[in-house]
Parts: sequence; C-alpha cells; structure tokens
Amino acid sequence: MAAKVVWYRNAWWVRTHHGGRKKDRRIGPKKADERQAEEIARKINAAIALGQFGLEEEAPEPLPCDAELRRWHRTYTPTMKASYEAHTRRLIDQHLVPFFGSRDLREIGEPDLLAYVRAKLDAGLAPSTIRNGLAVLQRVLSLRQREGLIARNPAARLGELIRRVDRRTATEVRTVDAWTREEVGVLLDTAARYEPRFEPVLAFLFATGARRGEALGLKWEDVDFEARRIAIRRAISSGELTTPKSGRGRQIAMPAGLASRLFDLLAERRKEALQRGWREAPEWVFCSRAGTALDERNLERAWFRVRRRAQKEGVRPLKLHCTRHTYASMALAAGKSVRWVAEQLGHSSPMLTLKTYAHVMREEETDLSFAEFGPVGDGSGRLYTSPTKNGAGDDAANPAPTLVELVGIEPTTPRLPAFQARSSTRGRPWPEAYGIRGVGGSNPCPPVSAPDSRCAAL
Repeated sequence: MAAKVVWYRNAWWVRTHHGGRKKDRRIGPKKADERQAEEIARKINAAIALGQFGLEEEAPEPLPCDAELRRWHRTYTPTMKASYEAHTRRLIDQHLVPFFGSRDLREIGEPDLLAYVRAKLDAGLAPSTIRNGLAVLQRVLSLRQREGLIARNPAARLGELIRRVDRRTATEVRTVDAWTREEVGVLLDTAARYEPRFEPVLAFLFATGARRGEALGLKWEDVDFEARRIAIRRAISSGELTTPKSGRGRQIAMPAGLASRLFDLLAERRKEALQRGWREAPEWVFCSRAGTALDERNLERAWFRVRRRAQKEGVRPLKLHCTRHTYASMALAAGKSVRWVAEQLGHSSPMLTLKTYAHVMREEETDLSFAEFGPVGDGSGRLYTSPTKNGAGDDAANPAPTLVELVGIEPTTPRLPAFQARSSTRGRPWPEAYGIRGVGGSNPCPPVSAPDSRCAAL
C-alpha cells in the first residue's frame, strides 16, 4: 500500500493504493509535472507511514453538468468555426442543460443517456440532432476522464448506441437523394429563365460537387482556364470567411462546359465593371449586383424560388446540398474511381465516399458468364457454349466441341520388364510390337495403337 508515479495517457499520474482502494490523480504531461507528482507521492507515502492518510477523507469536488458544458464551450471557442460555435451553444442551451441540469457528471450513466434519447424522440427530434447533442456531452466527459476527475465515460460507445436507436426508429434504409439528368436539365433551364444571376452558381455546383460555402468563397484567382482546374481554398459560412469544411484546400477538375460558362461570366463581369465605372471586375466569381460576395440568405431565397417552379414540372424538391450528391452519384455511375471522387468532393477518406455512395456504383448484370462453372448442357449430352450478350454462342470461348469423347476404361500401363519379355518371344523389338515406330528419328512420338487382344477387350 503506497503511492507511485506512473506515465499514463500522455500524462504523469499519482496512483495510490490504500485500505483496499485505489485512486488516480492526473498531474500533467510536462517534466515539471513529473517532479510535482513525485513530491505528492512522497507526501502521501509519509502520511501512510504515520497512519495519518485515508482516501475516504478526500471529498471530490462537484462536477455539475451545466457548468461543465458551458465551461467547455467557453474554453474551446477559439478552436471552433463560427457555425459550429453557434450550433453547439444552441444544443447546450436548448437540449442538454434543460435535461441534465446541475447533476454531477459522475452520476450520469448509460441509462441516463437512453432516457435523454427517449425524451428527445418523443419531442420529435431527429436522431441526427440527438446524436449531435450527446456528442458534445461525450467530449466533456472524455476531457474530465483524461484529467482523472471521473472513472469512466458512459458515452464512449455513443456511435453504436445511436445506430441502434436509428435502426429502431427508421422505417426504411435511407440513402442519399440525387436528381436525374433530366431533372438537372429542368432546374438549370428554370434558373436561366427566372433567376439568371443564380443560374451560374447552380451550374457550378452541379458540375463540380463543391459545397455551397465553397462556391460563395470562390475568386477568379482560383480559376485556371488553361489547365481547367479550380482551387478550393476558402468558404463563406454564417457570413464569415473561413477554410473549407475539411480544413484543407484541394484542386478540382473543371469540365469544358463549365469552363466556357465561367469564361462568358468573366466577360459579363468586366462589362458590368465598365458600365458602373469600377476600376476592375469584382474578385468574387459569384457576386451580388454591388460586386460583393453573395449573401447566403439571398442565395437560399433564389434557390427556393427556382425549386418551386421546377417542382411544377415534376422535379423533386430536394435540398440544394443534393447537387453534391448528384455529382458524386453520376461520377461513380460513369465509372470514375472512388479515390478520384473522394478527392473531388474533399472527403477525408475514400471509405467515406464508398460508404455514402456505394448504392449508385455501376452494376453490370447482363453478362454473368463469369459465374458459370463447368459445361452447360441442353439435356441431350451435347456440350454448347454459354450465350453472350447478343444471344449467340462463342465457340472460341468454349473448347467443349473440340474435346474427344472418352469411352471405356483406359488400360493400365504394363511394367517395362513384362513388355520386354513379351516382345522378345515374338522376335521383334518391343516398341514395334505395339506399333511404335520411328523412335529416335524425325518423328519420335507417332500415334500409339494397342493391338493386344487384352487391351481391345477392355
């Protein structure tokens, strides 16, 4: 029974065993923290030796859930994007704090998480919203566990828990929604007729699979007409200029039709600049009439107007983000590799692309000859080839008609000494006795015949 210093989870800890109980206390990852941990362990060992130490005497500090959630949000705000900061603040204020209140984090277990899920499902929340709220609580619990303030994280298996809830509440398997090629044509035609300033944005989203914020943050310096490449370096989210969602830039391919459309758009922007007396064209590819970047709300309003008109012509009223799903679905159906599509979309891993869009990958079911094992017959004993796509047989692909039908049992080969004995009694060399001629000549392997009556009988 004593205290010792251990290195655990990238930090120095003081581990104390006393009275059949164990207690861990996290100190820190630095060298100075190691010295502090050693000093604490020395004092604890001295108190144990004098009989003046007891784990039960140390009352843990309370960890109220509401205060810990707001403390986490306040501490980590500098690491968050504006949209995520607002989103997590709303989850804390509207869902987590009203449900958990000031309960101690040590008292929260998996049954409490399930009770939260049940209450929010009864309130009509989507499983994704419930998952996002519990993900915030999971981060707070994980941090306090790393600090040694709580023994275990009850939300450590949150993903599996939410997947089970999702399967329980879902009535069908959900897949990503994407428009057909005909629907895309109707949408673009509707935008060109009624929202000409919005139409280039919609065409760009369909032709590149970029996110809406990435389109709003696009500048002319990012467009390389000669190489037909577009650099995605920034995005506009919640009215603020920021990096793309993944935090990394990327280069995407620009189709010839989109390159022509953007080149014409640049000419229009330069013409507008001359008419308005501007010194140069606006730097934003998709700009407002004042030359500034498009506002997200105005873009959303224009999209709603286009969608309502297109819906009257039979187009499904999906979200604007489905332009991204449409691009990925069509690219994979056209035979593009999963890795290439992942790079175009800016996914962190091709596995994410495959998991999301596996159901749209091209399937070839007209030719199943690879699954035909063995000869195919018509019931008469005659062998024939498997039909091809055109319905005709392919004799070159199936060598069955050239096979020689085997009848009877092949005789066993006599041993060489017996052959020699029989051939010597007939006065002829044994190869000639069995019709083997020309041994050692120009044709050392002519056809073999077996006139022996015993072989014929077999």
